[in-house]
Amino acid sequence: LFGRFNGASLSHEQAVALGASAAAQLQTSPSDRACVSITLCHAFGIASAAGSALLSGAAVVLPAVGGIRGCGDPKQRAEVTLDILQSTAATQLFADSHTLKALPPPPAGSLLSLRNGVVKIGSGSDFLETPQHSYGGLF
Repeated sequence: LFGRFNGASLSHEQAVALGASAAAQLQTSPSDRACVSITLCHAFGIASAAGSALLSGAAVVLPAVGGIRGCGDPKQRAEVTLDILQSTAATQLFADSHTLKALPPPPAGSLLSLRNGVVKIGSGSDFLETPQHSYGGLF
């Protein structure tokens, strides 16, 4: 057993499968820097987000806000996330819908390295069959 997340268990095999699936769908490579702006106490955070980067040899960037448990204040998380996206030239963003809604507009040209991202909606870890575009078409 890898851990218990909100009462649901997550095995090592399930965590690896979620990470491998996310890495394949996002075409994650060793040159990526994945900004994981979501709690690591959720399967999406630890398995899909961090797992996809680690399985691909990519870097994991964790914004220092809200701790690993809970979402904290979405406005504060969004501000720190935007700063991290800019300062690390992150290429991927994993976030929740609360953070995405609270993200301030980025300065023009400040997120040129961001090539894709995934927003968690609800409590699942599944990817949509058809990609949806958000945050001003940035990803």
